Amino acid sequence: MNRLPARIALPAEAETEALGRRLAPLLQAGEAICLSGGLGVGKSCLARALIRALTSQDEEAPSPTFTLVQTYPGREFEIAHFDLYRLEDPDEAWEIGLEEALDHGAALIEWPERL
Repeated sequence: MNRLPARIALPAEAETEALGRRLAPLLQAGEAICLSGGLGVGKSCLARALIRALTSQDEEAPSPTFTLVQTYPGREFEIAHFDLYRLEDPDEAWEIGLEEALDHGAALIEWPERL
């Protein structure tokens, strides 16, 4: 199913976390959620809430700013959280496992415009 891009205003962290929890049961293996926006707008906050909803509320889920990708074993499939901000070439996304992540689970992608 093709989905249209959506813009959602979330003025508070609690609302951002609530959206992440609501999106979690909709995410399926082979799908990606792309999170765009400037620094500090809540991309990692939303991803963290979604990851915790699919794994455990105790999951730390740090931002993958420096590691570029963090993976988590979900209850039904693996979740890969990508931060593409530091990519210098779009082909690097394939080198860090984007295609494999979608083959084996789902992906949350911060800074997808770097693709």
